Formats: sequence, structure tokens, C-alpha cells
Amino acid sequence: MRWIIATLAIAAIAASGCLQVAPQPVPPVPPTTMTSWGPMGGFSMSSGATCAGRATLNGGLATVSDACFTGTDNIVMCTDTTAPNAIRCSPSDGSLSISGAPGDTIAWARVR
Repeated sequence: MRWIIATLAIAAIAASGCLQVAPQPVPPVPPTTMTSWGPMGGFSMSSGATCAGRATLNGGLATVSDACFTGTDNIVMCTDTTAPNAIRCSPSDGSLSISGAPGDTIAWARVR
């Protein structure tokens, strides 16, 4: 009986969130390469260099110049962090064009 109570107590402590993972550090995590192998095969994955940032729209427009943008086929994620306004992000070779509401701050990241 005591064993069951002890087991339930340990399970309750773990389930209550006492054993949490430490938060990520404030600076972005550096690029990482991970390799794994198993009986069915293996893989290698690289997170690549960090290509993300913020831009404030001046007159509703901003252009970010960065070598990580390699063409119009890049997948870019943009979010208006100031207000729920519509924005437009257009990647091109060496830059990202952003348009939206004047004065808004846009967080952007190249996904692929």
C-alpha cells in the first residue's frame, strides 16, 4: 500500500510541472548539425545559419538586405508584432521587401 502511495506521489510531482525544462537562452541558438542512424537507415539534418530579425516600417515600407535571401523562391515568415494588421513580405536575391501599416514592427525569418 505504501509503495502505491509513493508511486502516485512521485507521479503527481512530475505531472504538476515541478520537473520542467529550462528555457532557451536569450541569444539565438547557434546553427546545429545532427546525424542519426538506425536499422532502417539514417539521416543528417542541419539547421543552417540564423536568418531572422525585425524591421520597423517607415511610411509602410521596409527593405532588409541580407545575403541569406537567395531568390524569389525563398519561403519567408513575417508577423506584425505591433498590431493585427495585414503585411506583405516579398523575398528577392539579397533582400526582403516588407509592406504594411506605417510604424509597425515586423518580425521576419527565412524558413527555407
